[in-house]
Amino acid sequence: MIYNFAQFIEWPENEPKAPSSFAICVFGEDPIEPILESTVRGEVFQNRAVQVRRAASPVDAKACDIVFVTQSEKKRVPEFLEAVRGTRALTIGDTEDFVALGGMIAFKKQGNRVRFQINPDAATRAGLKISSKLLRLAILQSDTGMKGGA
Repeated sequence: MIYNFAQFIEWPENEPKAPSSFAICVFGEDPIEPILESTVRGEVFQNRAVQVRRAASPVDAKACDIVFVTQSEKKRVPEFLEAVRGTRALTIGDTEDFVALGGMIAFKKQGNRVRFQINPDAATRAGLKISSKLLRLAILQSDTGMKGGA
């Protein structure tokens, strides 16, 4: 799902000296990284090769197009979000309060299903536009409160 979210996001036009790769950065310990790497191997997004990177510090987040903060980094979520403020990075997390803290997309387990919350206000601040198709499937959490979804 992490890579697929990119398909439903409208990023601002690339800067003239945009990097040659589209970076998905994983922060924290999570078994998803090898799966994500095999999923995106050979993929191209916005004319850039997709790469998955393991990153250790919030400073590393500035070079990422997608930042995925895992449960193991729960206490550092505000640090990571602060590090990417002012960039065009899509922030995704799997902690309970990720969206409430200013993240854009958070995975949420409901029974046997995995759903996701989206904070469209956080995306707008980063200059990202989320497709209405994706918003219809999500539980929406704006800066001012929560709204229903599919």
